[in-house]
Amino acid sequence: MTMKSEVHTVSTSAVKIIDAAIQTRTIYFHVDSSHTIFLGGPDLTAANGLQINKGTSQTIVLPANEELWAVSDSVDQPFGILYQAD
Repeated sequence: MTMKSEVHTVSTSAVKIIDAAIQTRTIYFHVDSSHTIFLGGPDLTAANGLQINKGTSQTIVLPANEELWAVSDSVDQPFGILYQAD
């Protein structure tokens, strides 16, 4: 397996940022945008997601067979991720 880094840009509609995999993965986030990013599942909204504040970093563990989605409370908000890919 290899490490993969990506930059995503999200808006007010949730988008899938990581597909499900057969293994548990640790994912590192850094939010450079001017607004907060929220993480969760396919039913994600800014009201029910895990909040990652602007200018901060966060590490989460994504269980096997789970997808990860992101959304923001504003348009065109970038953030970076680093994770172990298949």
